[in-house]
Amino acid sequence: MNKIFTLFLLLGLMTSCVSNRKFLEETEARKTAQSQAALDAAARQEAEAKMKETAETLAKLEKDHKQLKADFDLLQQSYTHQQKLKKEIEESFDKLLALNEKLKEEASAQKRILDEKLIERTRELERRESSLRELEDNLRKEREAFERLRKDLEGKDANITDLQKYKKELEAELAGREKRIKDLESAIKERDAQTDALRNKLLEALKGFADAGDLGVEIRNGKVYVSLSQKLLFASGSSKIDKRGLDALKSIAGVLTKGNDLSILVEGHTDSDGDDKMNWDLSTSRAMSVTQELIKNGVDPARLTAAGRGEHAPKASNIDEKGKGINRRTEIILEPKLDEIMGILNK
Repeated sequence: MNKIFTLFLLLGLMTSCVSNRKFLEETEARKTAQSQAALDAAARQEAEAKMKETAETLAKLEKDHKQLKADFDLLQQSYTHQQKLKKEIEESFDKLLALNEKLKEEASAQKRILDEKLIERTRELERRESSLRELEDNLRKEREAFERLRKDLEGKDANITDLQKYKKELEAELAGREKRIKDLESAIKERDAQTDALRNKLLEALKGFADAGDLGVEIRNGKVYVSLSQKLLFASGSSKIDKRGLDALKSIAGVLTKGNDLSILVEGHTDSDGDDKMNWDLSTSRAMSVTQELIKNGVDPARLTAAGRGEHAPKASNIDEKGKGINRRTEIILEPKLDEIMGILNK
């Protein structure tokens, strides 16, 4: 009995446990469904609120779009008008540029004309200023000259006696100069006559040598030049005088011993063949040989001077044999003493 009761009690307890668990599950499910329903209701309300907000936003956007379209149409019209204005402005600007270029060209041309006129007027002004300065300078000089003339005129009366005295002194000095000129002309004429006579004497004494073309006598600058060729005096390259040269120098010495008023210069000359030193030495040696020979024949050594000129005083060109033959010479230069003439000049 007790076992059956216990069994029934266990069965009752088991049944009661199952029912409670199911009840608890159903209660939990209801709570979950209610909670989900509340969440769904909240979500729906939130969605509706968002839809409403979205509808309001869409309405606002449509309104803004309509306003923007209106503004765009207005801007489009304004842009079109601006483009038209821009085109008109550009056309006007191009016209202004063209007009500006034309005006610049005209202004440049006008400026050139004005510059040219300004330069010309400046030059004219400078010329006038120069003329004015010149006139002022001339006027100043004329005033100075006038002042000097006035002062000179003021002193003329006081200086007349001195001027007359000075005039007499000048006349006396002029008379003395005229006398000295006449005396000098007479002395020069006499010297020229003596020089010409000396030339004639030498030509007469040397006529036997002159015929051979080896000797020449001429007057240059108041001096008598006796030119003796190498052929007449020396062998080539030698300073020893040949027999015929000795005879010629003896004849010359015969004339020179009679004229103690002559100074005598003996110059040796060569052509350009050979080196310079050799020609100097040869010309000097030949001049000395001629000088010694004149002394042997009675010419006063005090009147003699010997000099070698080498190739540096040619009478002809050295480019051919003829010219070289002329240059190979010894010259005896005779100059009358000018004591009388110098005395006249020093008075």
